[in-house]
Amino acid sequence: MEKMLVLFKYYNDAKLAIENFKSLKKRFNFEILPLYVKELRVPTGVTFLSPSMTMDILKEYEDEYIEDLKSLLLKEGVEEELVVEIGINKDIIQEYLKKVDCLMVEETEYLDEDFLDILKIVYKPVIIVNKNVSTFKNIVIISDDGVKINKSVNSFIRDFPQIKNVTLLSWNYKYQENHLLELLKRKGIEVKVEMFNQHFNTKDEFFQKMNEFDFIVMGNLSKSFFFEKITKRMGVEIIEKAVKPIFIG
Repeated sequence: MEKMLVLFKYYNDAKLAIENFKSLKKRFNFEILPLYVKELRVPTGVTFLSPSMTMDILKEYEDEYIEDLKSLLLKEGVEEELVVEIGINKDIIQEYLKKVDCLMVEETEYLDEDFLDILKIVYKPVIIVNKNVSTFKNIVIISDDGVKINKSVNSFIRDFPQIKNVTLLSWNYKYQENHLLELLKRKGIEVKVEMFNQHFNTKDEFFQKMNEFDFIVMGNLSKSFFFEKITKRMGVEIIEKAVKPIFIG
């Protein structure tokens, strides 16, 4: 039985994370470890108040949010107690990841520093939820046949052995270059291949196709997130354009 660390923050949609967890629990029998990390610093962009005043206001707001979150978890049938820690997000997450099999985190608007820091330090698979609740039935793998997607797929196969059918979706790659296809077939997984390229398709068509699925498997980003973002690398665009949960192994 897989156990998932679900990270809650006051600026995220707790209901969205809970509903996606419940869907995973129903389909794959996941357990949950709910975690809330209190801020130790002033949020980016708050400049009209002094740091001390901002932190006082934030503490009051967070305390109220945490109580509401505890009530919401119980209302939604999640009996596990919410763990509340004070400290630096990434340090606490690294410690709690030792107790679980994967992490669920909500994508933040504009892929802010906290969100990207988490992707840098995770050493277990991560599920990113964004705009919708998923049934986690129709799976798409976004493949460039690179090392990172190969690593993600290996983690996905291990964590979701019930999945026996997937679609392999590629941008600007030839069928013969998808060595990942051979791996999937060897694991007994039936694969449908759909190839998109810039000569016949637009990226909008590619992302529209991607969002027809319930669950998106992709490789992790590089350490140079800022470079990937300003150069519009495909990995960043997938996260920005996706409307369904993403798995990164």
